[in-house]
Amino acid sequence: MKKLFSLTPLAFLATCLILVQSCKPDDNEPQYDVPTTYNFTNVNYSGQTTRLDMMGELLTYIKSANAGGVVLDAQKMKDMFANENSQFTDAALNTSGKQLKNKCFPTDVAYYESLFDAAAVASQSTNPGSNGVAGIVTSTTDATKKYLQSENGFEYAQIIEKGLMGAIIYYQAVGHYLTEDEVGDAVDNTTVTPGEGTPMEHHWDEAFGYFGVPIDFPGTTTGSRYWGKYSNEMDAVLQTNVVMMNAFLKGRAAISNKDMETKNEQISIISQNWERIAAGTAIHYLNEAKEAIGNDAVRNHTLSECLGFLKALQYNPNKIITSAELQQVIDHIGDNFYEVTLTDLDNARNLLSTIYGMDDIKDTL
Repeated sequence: MKKLFSLTPLAFLATCLILVQSCKPDDNEPQYDVPTTYNFTNVNYSGQTTRLDMMGELLTYIKSANAGGVVLDAQKMKDMFANENSQFTDAALNTSGKQLKNKCFPTDVAYYESLFDAAAVASQSTNPGSNGVAGIVTSTTDATKKYLQSENGFEYAQIIEKGLMGAIIYYQAVGHYLTEDEVGDAVDNTTVTPGEGTPMEHHWDEAFGYFGVPIDFPGTTTGSRYWGKYSNEMDAVLQTNVVMMNAFLKGRAAISNKDMETKNEQISIISQNWERIAAGTAIHYLNEAKEAIGNDAVRNHTLSECLGFLKALQYNPNKIITSAELQQVIDHIGDNFYEVTLTDLDNARNLLSTIYGMDDIKDTL
């Protein structure tokens, strides 16, 4: 029997060493476990959960005026915004020491308080809403769909809800907690506070808390709120669920293991994909508005949601869209939803989809 090859003992040993070395993990590859759920030691984002609960009660109150017969109290909405005078039905929220107002993008606080005033005035109207008249507008195809809207067709509940999703939740997560000041390499990642971890770990957890998903998302999507809900609704096309969750998990594990390079990579992934959720959802609502172009109530409703998601884009310090481009998209829609045309909606959608590389999926969003 012929030998195919033969090695001297010394050569054989050298070959084995080469094989062993080639099978060793890359020295640059992190050597630590990344859990499959957000179940780390010393995690606390209860403040974020509380604020999402507060938003829920505030929005439920505002939406109560959509059916008619309810006159909104502007001061009550402002009190809920600032958590003053025990206006929440959940007593724990009243005594939580948390509020929405001080987490809102500072220059937008007055804007939202003015919307509370306007919604309260509009809710007093006894006339149906129409172009130039604030009031309740009813769908022409489904009488159960009624919305309190301004004289320009801006639906108060949706402008406030989607607006605060941007001005509070998105701004705090991407424009605050995931920035250099809160999770940059120089932030304290040594001093551990029991139940909260290091300052860097805690800030990362707070950003995750604002995403509004269960700890085993997307395996479990029940209970997802606000941005988590929309990530899930757009996931069939955008496929952001797994990407976002994996980045939050990997980034938190990296922080706990002092792996700043991987942590920084995950910040970019989260920032970019959260922005894609906002842009993709805005395109989705532009598509819905096109389908309902002749139905004032539904068209205005969807455009109000769209506008909120568009405005959210401004709060990402690393946004893809420029401020000028964003204003151009908003200008295409205009400041009177009763007067918007299909051409306006197409122009807004096409500009937005091109900027975000979504031309191939814009029709399916």
